[in-house]
Amino acid sequence: MMRLRDAGVGTQVHYIPVHRQPYYRALYPGLSLPGADAYYERCLSLPLFPAMNDNDVDTVVNALAGILTDAA
Repeated sequence: MMRLRDAGVGTQVHYIPVHRQPYYRALYPGLSLPGADAYYERCLSLPLFPAMNDNDVDTVVNALAGILTDAA
């Protein structure tokens, strides 16, 4: 997320698992859902919105490709 931000690409956490929400933590204290937690730890949302133009898409794709290439 930080490297994408540094490249001018904003990201967000895709979702926070339901069992981590305050209501459900209170309802089911100590509940462990390792699959949901593992997904949460590795998933994020890339920019996607109706007003995106080709330059916006190129910025996201190029930034992500560069980061993934560096990681290989």
